[in-house]
Amino acid sequence: IPLNLKFKEELVILITGPNAGGKTVTLKTFGLIVLLAQSGVPVPVHPDSNLHFFNSVLVDIGDAQSIEDDLSTFSSHLTNIKKIIDAANQNSLVLIDEVGTGTDPTEGSALAAGILITLRDKGSKVVATTHHGALKIVANQLDKFQNASMEFDTENLKPTYRFNQGIPGSSYAFEVAGRIGFDEDFVKLSKQYLDIDKTKIEDFLANLEVKSKDLRDQLNRMEIENTRLKGLTNLYQDKVDKLEKQKKEILDQAREKAELYLIDINKKIENAIKNIRESNANKEVIKKEKENIKHLKTEAEQAFKKEKIVQDKIQQLKIGNYATIKDSNSIGIIEEIDIDKNKAVLTIGSLKVKAKYSDLQAAKKPEHENLKYFKHDILSDQNYRLDIRGKRVDEAELDILKFLDSSNMNGIDRVEILHGKGTGALKQLVISILKNYNHVKKFYYANIESGGDGITIVEFK
Repeated sequence: IPLNLKFKEELVILITGPNAGGKTVTLKTFGLIVLLAQSGVPVPVHPDSNLHFFNSVLVDIGDAQSIEDDLSTFSSHLTNIKKIIDAANQNSLVLIDEVGTGTDPTEGSALAAGILITLRDKGSKVVATTHHGALKIVANQLDKFQNASMEFDTENLKPTYRFNQGIPGSSYAFEVAGRIGFDEDFVKLSKQYLDIDKTKIEDFLANLEVKSKDLRDQLNRMEIENTRLKGLTNLYQDKVDKLEKQKKEILDQAREKAELYLIDINKKIENAIKNIRESNANKEVIKKEKENIKHLKTEAEQAFKKEKIVQDKIQQLKIGNYATIKDSNSIGIIEEIDIDKNKAVLTIGSLKVKAKYSDLQAAKKPEHENLKYFKHDILSDQNYRLDIRGKRVDEAELDILKFLDSSNMNGIDRVEILHGKGTGALKQLVISILKNYNHVKKFYYANIESGGDGITIVEFK
């Protein structure tokens, strides 16, 4: 499970959370990545990651208790931390696991606070873990300190191993005990001897963690939806630009044809005048040329006549009526009308379409209101497979959403997304998007002979 850890203005990050929740692993992961990078070894991080470089990495993880040297767990920790404080400076990274442990909790918290403040004043970057509730309050109040926590799934009573920076966590000691196998009576008995104030703080932290998780989930869904809408906006903008280009071409062609038509008319009129002059205004010639001019006038009226009959029909259309756009089979409900600007807005299926008011024609209510299988000409070049192999997650996300939207709008029942196997990041992205996409009926991996879990097959509703 990936994690993001950032040092901005803070120098000390204090990690809290449940036992076996991943605090120590987070410390080791951070320390190893720093050391690997400084040793010139490729590290398993995102390509856009930024790493700090340190002159020294000072660590206190585990203990060095010894009967021979007369060192207890607490003594061994203090001995090591004394050496760390003496060696630390502004170019040091300090990693301390379970700071202040192994002695009375009250005194241990006080010592831990002193250790962390001393290291902060030396300018060192510090990441420490603890179960001391008092330290969470200290980290919240002191300058250049920041709380962090390991997430815990309160519904299933198990850790998720996700790192959350900026939020303190609860130790969930009773929940972990219940998960291990201690019965409910034992847990209730133990809770009777818990400090009431500490209980309130732990309950508050647990509720805060649940609410934070809900907010993160909502934010995730909103970001996916926002990306989808941005993709749609770009897609429709491309189509609008294409239509504007086609419109310009049609107008240019119409203008060219009109000019050629007028040139032809002028020639015919000039010939008529010439014939009349050459015949010295012969009545028969004049009569014949008048008929020719009348015929030309009739042709002109036919070519440029105003669709008065259609306009009379359109005047009867109102908001809420069903109408169709001229030269198309799409039927929708009129939502807006602006007669002066000759504009109207129709809802066709799930789309809002702008059209000229003069292009609308009255239509009957369609048998099926939801026209989700209506095929638009502008999307007729739809492919049935999307290949996102080799793309970054942020690039692939937009491509997937555009592909799903255009496929669904075209009435395609089944498509394939080729993401490959690799690290699994693209596969997880595809699954995450499909779970939140409303029009997906189901999705599954292809057969082994067709690509297996390197291809996800999607069926639409």
